[in-house]
Amino acid sequence: MGLDLKKMRALQADIHKKAQEEMMENISENLINFVLDDDIADSFKKEKGRRITEQSKRVIGHWVKEGVITGEQHHEGGWFYFDRTESIWIDIVTHLRGFGLSLKIIKTIREKLFNEVQPGFRMIDFAIIHSVLRSHYIMMVNPNGSINLTTSWLYSETVKKEVLPPHIMFNFFHLAKEIFPNNNFDVAIADPDKLPELTDEEMKILYYIRTGDFKEIKIKMQEGEVYLLEAQQEMQVNEKLINIISKAAYQDISIKIADNKIVHITRTERFKP
Repeated sequence: MGLDLKKMRALQADIHKKAQEEMMENISENLINFVLDDDIADSFKKEKGRRITEQSKRVIGHWVKEGVITGEQHHEGGWFYFDRTESIWIDIVTHLRGFGLSLKIIKTIREKLFNEVQPGFRMIDFAIIHSVLRSHYIMMVNPNGSINLTTSWLYSETVKKEVLPPHIMFNFFHLAKEIFPNNNFDVAIADPDKLPELTDEEMKILYYIRTGDFKEIKIKMQEGEVYLLEAQQEMQVNEKLINIISKAAYQDISIKIADNKIVHITRTERFKP
């Protein structure tokens, strides 16, 4: 018995509609402001590193020339350097090529993922940040290059009910692990449903703790107790600090990040509608 192509196309359209509705609910002004924050933008878009890839420099150069990836060279013929978002995209491209997708189709996927919903706010950045701070985001890639971005919850619920059309699936949470080697992603967050209530500054601190992308964090509790956390410190301490922030149980926080820049926040009452 063959596949019911008509039913498959109808199901694909239904998944796309549900994914779009879900995304509109998840793209809050709070999250947009966070992604556009100068420190976060520096972390994702401006910090460049030489990506260790499975491909030769010749293949990487060809991908750059074809517009499939973007990178910078310090001199002609030298190694290419990529920001963190581009590094994740290179992982995706590598897998897509392994499944036989052409560079032409992959380029159309890039255009959709790197599309700016508003200046500076790209869909790929949203999927990564949402996966790091809230819940995992999934990308479904169909053979024709069309994509759906959805939470892992919606994806799982759909799989339980229907046989999905053939597709390739990427989880941005797992992809993000590769660019944050000191991450604390396995630490559970107390009351994750309350994360949208966090202030922009609290989300920033939570981001640095979750990714491990900091040098030192100092937290003064309301009772006067002080916690000092250094990068690569034990998981139990990181878990406690994440829960302190999500519950707003602090007086003030200072964090030292790249170039010894200090981010400082003081506790304020959160707005409750």
